[in-house]
Amino acid sequence: MGWRSKPESGRADRDPIENILGRSVVIRGDLTAEGAFRIDGTIEGSVESRAAVVVGESGVVRGDVRGADVVIAGQVHGNVTCTGHLEILAKGMVEGDIDAQSMRIETGGVVRGTSHMGEHAPPARARGTADGDEKASEVGPAGELSPAA
Repeated sequence: MGWRSKPESGRADRDPIENILGRSVVIRGDLTAEGAFRIDGTIEGSVESRAAVVVGESGVVRGDVRGADVVIAGQVHGNVTCTGHLEILAKGMVEGDIDAQSMRIETGGVVRGTSHMGEHAPPARARGTADGDEKASEVGPAGELSPAA
């Protein structure tokens, strides 16, 4: 059987993987590509793709991961942002915040951080103004920000 004989996530419609980083690879720096990544080695930096990013069981990323769809079977020590679906498999671990349209975590998968799913919402509180004063804001029923009374 070949390594592609059984998709890790069970999905057959995933982007074809163009960039494969094997177990013995250690990269110190950021990776960016248009095509999909499969990472089985160690990356000390961020990973960004307009397509899918797969972190295999032996893969470790010490930095942020950004992709269309993301599958994590290894370790990510950083934030994960995906415009599509995020899957954290049974041996997968994320130590960082997650922002995804949808997410599935298998039994045994670990997340140590916060998660945000769905469309981006406006912040519930304005952090500061041009003169440095902090003023509270409230989110109205239509999602608009208004100054707090």
